[in-house]
Amino acid sequence: MSDQKPNDFEKAGEQAQPGLVKEFIAFLGENKKFWLIPLLLALLAIGALLILGGTAAAPFIYTLF
Repeated sequence: MSDQKPNDFEKAGEQAQPGLVKEFIAFLGENKKFWLIPLLLALLAIGALLILGGTAAAPFIYTLF
């Protein structure tokens, strides 16, 4: 059995896996779901504000609002 050439499935399994960001960008390009980009950016901004709200940067963030 070791004399056989690897098929396409086995070759794909041996390749390096892409990162999460690269795979997400490929998904957006292939499925034409570009409307997800602003939604994702807004969620990341809200998450960053929540995280920074508990640090020493909080007084500077509160002045923005």
